[in-house]
Amino acid sequence: MRKVNPQGYVNLIGNVMDKTDEMGKQVDPHFQNLKKTQALKGIDSLGERDLHEIVSNFKEAVDLYQKNVQTLKNAKPPVQVLGRHKQFVSAYQTYAADCEKMLESIDEKNRSLDSTMFAQAEQAQDKDMEAVSKGFDRIMHMMVG
Repeated sequence: MRKVNPQGYVNLIGNVMDKTDEMGKQVDPHFQNLKKTQALKGIDSLGERDLHEIVSNFKEAVDLYQKNVQTLKNAKPPVQVLGRHKQFVSAYQTYAADCEKMLESIDEKNRSLDSTMFAQAEQAQDKDMEAVSKGFDRIMHMMVG
């Protein structure tokens, strides 16, 4: 039988959510810049350095989210939240995958953006994050009361 540390689990998932929130705040200005530039002038109007910075920030976010997926998969939740934990991990994994799709919509080398793929990823991420937040809140409610 595995050892479970309920407080350690709560701290772990809280840390994942904090890191996700911090990364979102870091990436958002780059996201807004890309979206605005694409709408007004097209992505090719961005300087090479600006586009590279946007892509680098998106890549850093995707890497963190994928790392967080592994952290959550390796977590040891208390038995009473096991089902909720699996739903939470699934929602977070979907969020990470949709963030990666957004990154893939940007072709840095050819200085282009697949606008349809970008928009679909943006919409999906909004739904995904809602599911992640809801899953987190449910677990915290069950754990903390």
